[in-house]
Amino acid sequence: MVWWAVSGHANRLAGILFTVNIAIEEVSPTRKTLVVTVPAAEVATEEKSVVGEFTQSVRLPGFRPGKAPVDMVKRRYAREIKEELQRKVTGKAYEHAVKEAKLEIFAAVSMDGDPVASGKDAVLKITVDVQPEFALPEYKGLPIFVPAHDVTDADVEASITELRNQRADYVTVERTAAKGDFVRLNYTGTLDGKPIAEIAPDRTIYGTQTGTWEEAGATEAPGVRAVVDGVIGLKANDKKDVTQTFAKDLDIPALAGQTATYALEVLEVREKRPAALDDAFLKSLQCDSAEQLHTRVRDDLKSRKQQESASASREQVVKALTSAVDIPLPESAIESETQNLLRDHLERLMRAGVPEAEFEKNKDELFKGARAAASSRVKLLMILLKIAAKESLKVENEDLNRRIMQEAMMTRQRPEQIIKLLQEDRGMLVQLQRAILHAKTLDFIVQQAKVTSAPAA
Repeated sequence: MVWWAVSGHANRLAGILFTVNIAIEEVSPTRKTLVVTVPAAEVATEEKSVVGEFTQSVRLPGFRPGKAPVDMVKRRYAREIKEELQRKVTGKAYEHAVKEAKLEIFAAVSMDGDPVASGKDAVLKITVDVQPEFALPEYKGLPIFVPAHDVTDADVEASITELRNQRADYVTVERTAAKGDFVRLNYTGTLDGKPIAEIAPDRTIYGTQTGTWEEAGATEAPGVRAVVDGVIGLKANDKKDVTQTFAKDLDIPALAGQTATYALEVLEVREKRPAALDDAFLKSLQCDSAEQLHTRVRDDLKSRKQQESASASREQVVKALTSAVDIPLPESAIESETQNLLRDHLERLMRAGVPEAEFEKNKDELFKGARAAASSRVKLLMILLKIAAKESLKVENEDLNRRIMQEAMMTRQRPEQIIKLLQEDRGMLVQLQRAILHAKTLDFIVQQAKVTSAPAA
């Protein structure tokens, strides 16, 4: 451990002179412990100020405000005075120590020490994480390759076809099923004569299904490929046996690499008929004509491609920056980001109906993945913060107001509600400001990049 000491004096904090002695312990490249000593004389001065404030503000029976004897005030409000003295001395000691030590603080980790007492030096141990020291990689003129924003007539027609399919009717037909039809059927799988429903009772899609709907010949089959393909050429009341050889890496060990038999019984065939491009269809999309629909779809596609290009540009910048340097990272930042990622992941699982027990079962693996992702995010943040400082990029009032309006629209809250939350929670405000500066700096780097536009694939 490396120690060195500095002393601070004659700095005017909160309107008074305040002197402290500081010893700095280097725990790691990104963590320091400040041992801050506030002389007894300074504690006494601060105590006198606190007692004076109480004397002027409290009301005691028989005395006008500000006229109660000091000793009586000290006895009556001993606990409150002690708490206020602790708060003021530790707050000023921290502010002064950070200023004198000239550290770029990322986060305060802990503050320890004996209670501040009259007649004694106050000694505080303040552990902080600091921003790492490193040389910035080249961040101007980074090469970026993005697809062109061109929207073809074929793109427009494909999107309109997709809209028509979303409003399609499904009409029962008597013919045999063709690729793209929807088929209602029963099927039962067996392996060497034993029902798969008994072999894998918790994976019913591989065992027995009654009255299920499948898209004939669907490109992506969520369950059994042979069933989806096997219904092609069958009509209502037809029956057929098909075989399915499962992949060797299937996550059901009893079925992996095995060949099963499925008995199919078709109950109904429905033909998918896309919505007609008529007045009713146009009205449902709030369009007066087919020409207006084409124009709107083309504009939407162009906007989407521009967003995709912007996203691709950011991804390439992030990759270039983070791969160019290897830097130590503040542990508190990694821990905080890991917990944020895990909490978000758990919320998504719960919304999807996954039981919390499933999360617990895989928590070690999830934690490992979250910590790796958190380290990458924190590394990028450290780089962007340093670039922001070098380029004098700051969060202006209009940046904050714009972000508050965006948050209000996304969360359906009034801006005043968000402002109140930020005023009450200093940590939330700091996080929001960092997020804004992060995005602002990333946009700055993208604007400085050398962009090559390639034809869309």
